Parts: sequence; structure tokens; C-alpha cells
Amino acid sequence: MNARSAQVITLGLAGICGVMALVGVMAWMGAGRGYSWLAETEAPPVTGVGRIDTDAVVMPPESDFAEVRQRPIFNDDRKPTPIEPDKPPEIAPPVPLNITLTGIVLTPNVRLALVRDNAKNEAVSLRVGMPLPGDQQVWTLSEIRPRSVVFRNPQDESSEVELEVAPGLTVPPSPRAPPPASPPPNQPPPPGANPAVQPPNAVPGQPPPDRAAELQKRIEERRREMREQAEKLREQQEQKK
Repeated sequence: MNARSAQVITLGLAGICGVMALVGVMAWMGAGRGYSWLAETEAPPVTGVGRIDTDAVVMPPESDFAEVRQRPIFNDDRKPTPIEPDKPPEIAPPVPLNITLTGIVLTPNVRLALVRDNAKNEAVSLRVGMPLPGDQQVWTLSEIRPRSVVFRNPQDESSEVELEVAPGLTVPPSPRAPPPASPPPNQPPPPGANPAVQPPNAVPGQPPPDRAAELQKRIEERRREMREQAEKLREQQEQKK
């Protein structure tokens, strides 16, 4: 701090002290003695703007506002807005079921349906009571049968989907229905029959060796996929526990 700054500060403090001394002298001489707190009993009544109205507000009758309803000020044409009837809620159209049943797992502990979403080409494993994912989630699996499944939607519509069988693979007959009897090997065909042409050394009722190997390969691949999907579902259930 230089001498110039110290001199300015000293003069400022001296001026403040002089003002305070002057106020003290004036108070000692009686300045301000005519003012005091007013007693509560002598308070004058509040009138004019500060008066509080204790009367309840009474609204005029509704008929006085008829002109306001007939000519609303917020409409450009000053005509009342017509009241439109309530529209019924729009119901979304039902989503068609677009899946293919690729496999069924029926064991004492596991009942699964393996389906493929044809729109997204995705494989899904479902239990009874589980909905389809994505856009077809309105369809819920309600029943699993040996060779078909049944889905239901909120409109209580049901749709049965049959198990897809690979081309050339025939479904074995039910145990209750005995297979048709085959004629003896040396018996000639009945008159008018048109027997199918078979290669030499071919067994009647069975596909060629190359076709049988291809069908066997498809069956093994399908079983492997079903086992993998069942294992994944079992792991997911163990993680949830």
C-alpha cells in the first residue's frame, strides 16, 4: 500500500467518524423523542383498500352467461363449437398367425413347441401359456399335442398348426391302426393295377438307399437342434432360479 492509498483510507474513516459523532450529538439534544410505538388499543380501524370483505361471494345465475355461450369470444365466427359424439375406440385388426411348427418335445418334465417365425425367419421355443415374440405376441400357446399345437388370441380365436414333415418323410401310422397287409412277393398284381416301377433288388415300401440316407441325416439334424434348444431353455430356467 502506497502513501496515496493510505491517505485516502484515512480521510474516509475520518468522515465516517464525524457523521456518527454528529448523529450522537443530535440524539443527545432530543432529536426523535416525539416518535414512539402506538398502543394496540389505540389502533385505528382499517378502511379503504386494506379492508377485508368477510361476505361470501355469490355467483350470478347461469342464465346470465347465455350470451357468452352463444357467442364465444375465442371463435373467429363467434359461433358455439359443435359437440361431436364420442367415437368408439379403434380396434386394431387381428394379426394373422404366420409360423411353422418345426418340432415338438414331449417328456415327463418338459413340453416344448419349436416354431419358426416365417416373417423374421427366427426359431422360438415355447411352453404352454407363453406368447409369440414380436408382432405376433397376441397369439399364446394354449395346447401341445403329439403332432400339432393350438394358439389363441385375445378374441378367443384358436388356430391349430400341424407339424411340418420333411419332403419324402411319411408319418408312421398310429399304433391303434394296423398297417395294411402287403401281398406275397410271388403273387402277381391284381387285374387293372398299375404297379410302380422299382429298381432291381429294391425292397417294396422303402425308399432307395441314397434317399433313405438323406432322410436319416435330416432326422438326426432335427433331433440335434431340438436337444440344443431344450438345453438352452433348461439353462435359462436355472439362471432365473
